[in-house]
Amino acid sequence: LTSMIPTTVLLLLFINLPTSICAFSPLSSSSSYLCSRRFAGSRQNAPSSILLSMSNTATEDNDIQKLKSTILTSIEPTKRGLSATSTQKSTIESQIQRLESYCMAEPARDEKMDGKWKVEYTTAPPPSNGQLGPFVGIARQVIDLDTKRYSNLLIVDPNEWLSATLDATWEEWDGVFLEKVGGFDGDNATSSSTILEGREEEEQKDDNQKKDDSPFGAVLNWFRQSTDTKESTSISKKTDYGATSWRVTFDSLTIRFFGIPIVTKKFENTARVWRMSYLDDDTRVVRAGQTGKSEDDVVFYMTRE
Repeated sequence: LTSMIPTTVLLLLFINLPTSICAFSPLSSSSSYLCSRRFAGSRQNAPSSILLSMSNTATEDNDIQKLKSTILTSIEPTKRGLSATSTQKSTIESQIQRLESYCMAEPARDEKMDGKWKVEYTTAPPPSNGQLGPFVGIARQVIDLDTKRYSNLLIVDPNEWLSATLDATWEEWDGVFLEKVGGFDGDNATSSSTILEGREEEEQKDDNQKKDDSPFGAVLNWFRQSTDTKESTSISKKTDYGATSWRVTFDSLTIRFFGIPIVTKKFENTARVWRMSYLDDDTRVVRAGQTGKSEDDVVFYMTRE
């Protein structure tokens, strides 16, 4: 029977048991008073570690809620990061890092990851920041843990007349770095230190040949140049990277006009590394990068819908 009763309820019963016994005691009022005094002392001697743990948990939860409220207040005037100044970015980054210090042990494996999330703020370039060509919308992410698939959705209102859907799959990251091939922000830079020596001109030529001059070519070019990857060196094999991080592989990008597909792009060997740096019932923080190295991370601050 006790296995069906939540631990918190049992704890409260334990702490309040003396008072309950006295309340239902057939003793006289004076005896009841003595009973109450006797058990009051025993309550004070309840395991201090349990009481302290309960107090610390309540304090931590309160701190987290205040911090999340502060972050949303800081984010509000930045148009989800699109208009954020360097000062605002610095302030928000500091606040997010404080929130990340409360992260659970294995967020990438937690069932809370599942569902629909809205991007409230990001330092990523278009279109991940909600901008699709000259238009600005709201970025969302839908994760299905059962199928290990997810979709990045970008909706431009009113009436969702313009949208982009990036479909992808994920698996636990094994700690193997990915190599960049092209610039992260969509230009033709070959500044990555992981590009193999002697191949810059060849890859530059390939990038130019792949460029798309269609109306939404900038979006497609950004995805192509910022996601083409291959495995590089591995970091420590002793660390359980899958507990916090996914390797995500892009399948296709579809742009729709009033629900009708107008551009579809299939991807090959295009991947990212996502590190889940904070997760709870209604908030998620992701550090996403091309290689798995912290220096190329961008941050996404999301809330559940």
